[in-house]
Amino acid sequence: MIDFLSNPEWIRPQMDFLVFLQNIRINSPILLDKLFLVITIFGEIWLPTLVCAIVYWCIDFKKGIYLFSLESLNRFFAHFLKMIACVYRPWVLDSRIHPSELAVPFAKGYSFPSGHSAMSSSVFGGIAYLMRKNKILCLSLICLVLLIGFSRLLLGVHSPQDVICGLLIGFILVFAVKPIVDWAEKDAKRYMILLAVIDIIVIAALIYTYFFAEYRMDYVSGELLVNPQKLRYVTVVEFGYALGLINGCYLCARYCPFEPKDVPVKQRIIRGIIGAIGIIILLKYIFGYILMNCIKIRYAFLVTFFLGIIITLIYPVIYTKIIKKI
Repeated sequence: MIDFLSNPEWIRPQMDFLVFLQNIRINSPILLDKLFLVITIFGEIWLPTLVCAIVYWCIDFKKGIYLFSLESLNRFFAHFLKMIACVYRPWVLDSRIHPSELAVPFAKGYSFPSGHSAMSSSVFGGIAYLMRKNKILCLSLICLVLLIGFSRLLLGVHSPQDVICGLLIGFILVFAVKPIVDWAEKDAKRYMILLAVIDIIVIAALIYTYFFAEYRMDYVSGELLVNPQKLRYVTVVEFGYALGLINGCYLCARYCPFEPKDVPVKQRIIRGIIGAIGIIILLKYIFGYILMNCIKIRYAFLVTFFLGIIITLIYPVIYTKIIKKI
């Protein structure tokens, strides 16, 4: 565990800043909470996946692979850090912090780093990097990323260290992943080498966090502040989904690549609409059901892995085959 992240001398100025923001929020209409909850949604699990998928299915296959690589690796690094740092939420570290009641149900588990900040800076930061020649769009996306990070502070569910680290994870991935993906694109066989390396690293990290890592076991009124067993479960689910996404798109790139621009715009729009509905169903209901009901861990891993495969391999391949027959 990284103790300095929750050291009082280190955390006190951050908590003072959160109290300052809290006073602004408390003295503002409830509409402010709701507004920043809407902004926060852009860092949730289903929306970044949807954005990556639309690019992958309907706009540019290779750019979609890059974005899905960012999303998948972000899920891995962010959750791995959460599990080895074991930093509690701001209201646990400082009794002065009273987070937005609307945000608390979606802010369970450890706090460091901010998953919303990491996800938004990787996916939307990746799009900004790809579209950097369009200054207005690039700046707008960067502002969105910063707003999402700020929303986590204003709602009181993360400290500045959580948000800053989350942003750094995303932005580092944006620049680090691009040359690696470009290298693989030069020869489709390289995707298999890259995939093997990623799978080995992620599975090794999963084994470590599930079986060997030590976690805080602090009690308040006889109840655990954070249940490590529950978070181990969430980590397995997230890792399974991330592996499904990246395995699916790399296998697709190796064995059945497609080019969205070869399909008429009308068909791409239909593909995007059908796929978007599917993603919402898969992630908001099936993925959500798994997390809520804690089905057996091996089944949870397999199901979430398969969800990723459906999005990045099965759906685009089936839809492409159908279009060719029409």
